Amino acid sequence: MSEEKDDVRSRILRSAKGLFARQGFDKTTVRQICEEADANVALVSYHFGGKEGVFEAIFDTYFPDHRLDEMPSSTDPATELRYIIQGATSFRLKDREIGAIIQQELALQSPRVDVIERHRGQVWNRLRLILEKGKEEGIFQFASLDTTHLFVIGTLLSDVRMVDAQGASQLAELGIKQFIDDMEIYIFSALHYTGTLQ
Repeated sequence: MSEEKDDVRSRILRSAKGLFARQGFDKTTVRQICEEADANVALVSYHFGGKEGVFEAIFDTYFPDHRLDEMPSSTDPATELRYIIQGATSFRLKDREIGAIIQQELALQSPRVDVIERHRGQVWNRLRLILEKGKEEGIFQFASLDTTHLFVIGTLLSDVRMVDAQGASQLAELGIKQFIDDMEIYIFSALHYTGTLQ
């Protein structure tokens, strides 16, 4: 793919991501996407096959589930859990548009939820395996895998906008790293982790 074609494709994706986050998928037209991307409307069909294809390409491009392949090979569930916490939290803090799109689509229970779940499911399935392994090894203590899995996911998905409303200046002072460190301490404490956090 030439640089020019890749550049147009990237502009379309960035434009669509912003518009979907601000006004929703259904209220966004292909024409609006292309106007903002400075691209010909026909290029949406050419590159993506239509608006639904753009939606799918946004998640294929921006959702960090591919980072699971980059996870350091470790037999230590604590190391793997930290990787998931750091990746999920930094992604949510840095790319708020994807979070907004996910929240809208889940609230509407749109047909596009399948695209979202395909990507999120990989992360959540890996998280479940990590928790299960940690319990088997005795480094995590909890009664129910299902409940614990749900609570950890809930913590990771806690609405970042709450931080904005409650203490944006405090988050700015702390920085993303400290916010992630605090979340790690919270989750590992809830799991009654028997090791030491570094």
